[in-house]
Amino acid sequence: MKRKIIILGAGVSGNAVKKLAGVLGDEATIVCDDETELLPPCDLVVVSPGVPPLKSHLYQQAEKSGVELIGELEYAFRACDFPLLAITGTNGKTTTTELTCHLLRKSNVDAVAAGNIGRPLSDVVAEARITGKKPQIVALEVSNFQLEKAPSFAPFAAVLLNLASDHEDRYTGGFDEYCRVKMSIFDRVDAAHRVYGLSFADKPHRITRSGASLCDGDTVLVNTKETALNSPHNQENFAAALELVHLFLGHYPVLPGAVADFHPGAHRLQRVAEIAERLFIDDSKATNPHAVFAALKAMDRPVVLLLGGLDKGMDFSSFESLAAPDIRAVVLFGECRKKMRQHLKGNFPVFDGEMDFVQTLKLAAQASRPGDAVLLSPSCASFDMFKSYGDRGDRFREIALQLTREDFPSEK
Repeated sequence: MKRKIIILGAGVSGNAVKKLAGVLGDEATIVCDDETELLPPCDLVVVSPGVPPLKSHLYQQAEKSGVELIGELEYAFRACDFPLLAITGTNGKTTTTELTCHLLRKSNVDAVAAGNIGRPLSDVVAEARITGKKPQIVALEVSNFQLEKAPSFAPFAAVLLNLASDHEDRYTGGFDEYCRVKMSIFDRVDAAHRVYGLSFADKPHRITRSGASLCDGDTVLVNTKETALNSPHNQENFAAALELVHLFLGHYPVLPGAVADFHPGAHRLQRVAEIAERLFIDDSKATNPHAVFAALKAMDRPVVLLLGGLDKGMDFSSFESLAAPDIRAVVLFGECRKKMRQHLKGNFPVFDGEMDFVQTLKLAAQASRPGDAVLLSPSCASFDMFKSYGDRGDRFREIALQLTREDFPSEK
């Protein structure tokens, strides 16, 4: 029997649900809060992850309607007949997902990367139904937004990388509720297939870290100095990916050869320019404090740190621990800069770039010294000034490359 489905929210996820609905024989209509006041009659409501539950009047109507309300992830999973390796956490999801898929492909497995990484699971399932060719496995990046309405989601194995302040403006229960949503990824996963990131010191780990080496017991699997994943946070991502791959294959890929050509994606500690002996590093993907501290741990030189953007109800009190000489200066920008300024108590100068990104970079250049890193690791979302974190990172690179020696302090 054909069901009438209402999809809340357009965009990539909403359109992927509509594509899959067509394949499954459901009648689907996309509706948005800014286009209609009333939720149309239906048999099922599927919500896109970007629709905010506390702000969407259509979402709130759906919850009160008595009609089943599920997320895009749940809708896709109910029609999915291939295994999933699910990856969540506050930070590192995309790199771990990409790396998991890469390692599987290097082991001759037909693997696909999907989910919050950019391609919805609904699209993968629809294509598999249309073509008759399904992947052997999907490495699936899963956000807390996607987990909120996924009551039967049960991947083959799952990893929770870490938990830190983020997206607290989405939940009436604040950080505790955010953590509960993240932890729900394990609700229907066998205990032996639950993987925790190395940041969970109280959890068992098949893979451990010894300096730059990742080990299984006494066996050294790989020296991360031989890879592009040698920073502490990427070692954690690497360990999680290896555990997931081992759970699926029953063995490890041939290392380090399998990872030799792997590099984390753009806007993740990406070196974009070296000007007047200063290294400009784009870490625009760092949209919460935990990610900023991970970036700082990876630095081997003093840093002029660019912080700011759109707040997500986060706790910035951890920034009170920032101090010289590791931090040369901080330059604030964007909507959230005044809130962040209250927590910068270290013995370093703080400058205000206001809502002007060109001014922000010029202030950073003036505050820097030869040998420093100028690090964009903003700790906030980008939508106050930019289309996306990628747009923000691209603009950072563009402005940096336009700087000349005259924009830097003269050395006498």
